[in-house]
Amino acid sequence: MGKRAMLMLAVAGVALIAVASAAGTTKHGKPSGTGVVALVSDLTNSSTTDDASSLSYNLPSGTTFADLTQLSTQFDPIAGGCGGGSPRFTLPLVSGKNVFVYLGPSPNFTGCALNTWQSSGNLIGNNDTGRYDTSQVQSGTQVNTYSGALSLVGTQDVTSVDLTVDAGWFFNPKVQSVLVRDVQINNQTFVTGNGGMSPAQLCRAELKSLGASAFEQKWGKNHNLKNAFGKCVSATAHSPR
Repeated sequence: MGKRAMLMLAVAGVALIAVASAAGTTKHGKPSGTGVVALVSDLTNSSTTDDASSLSYNLPSGTTFADLTQLSTQFDPIAGGCGGGSPRFTLPLVSGKNVFVYLGPSPNFTGCALNTWQSSGNLIGNNDTGRYDTSQVQSGTQVNTYSGALSLVGTQDVTSVDLTVDAGWFFNPKVQSVLVRDVQINNQTFVTGNGGMSPAQLCRAELKSLGASAFEQKWGKNHNLKNAFGKCVSATAHSPR
């Protein structure tokens, strides 16, 4: 299979609403799509099935780190935000080690705006402080740049590109939910799913993140703001995704 062969998309985590019926489902990616997936890390309940979720794109055999020329996505944090090392791209190497590439503002990768679509930009070539974490390969390099990562692992094979959300523990309440779309790897942009969360589920996640008072102030339209949830659902249902 050549470098231009279509990548395969695996969806892990049952928190990916209406995208996969079970962990490990494999789907073909499709170029230039607009699908949205909700990646969720929820530690507020007793279930462990939604503690983390991820998308995994399998690369053609023999793809090295240096072969990656484009790595980007658009993302919209709807609960929690950025922090705790998540959201991130994970690049598993054939050695069994991983290279982590963090989303959000350098150097702390926290403070992403909620309920706002934002672009990661092309992370290949990005030399922001700490954007690349190569400490599994060489200790002491958790605050690395693309140039540093290229020097360290450029010739090593990368088996997949994973996009992960798993830092619910970092927030109060312990929920992190991030919508993602338009994952671009080299010359291909992929549909990441065909659904994502429903408008009601998105609004419940935002309510949990903001708290009742702030949520009602944002969405409420009548005299006592008690129609906030309905207004949120209506607006979300009619917004482009």
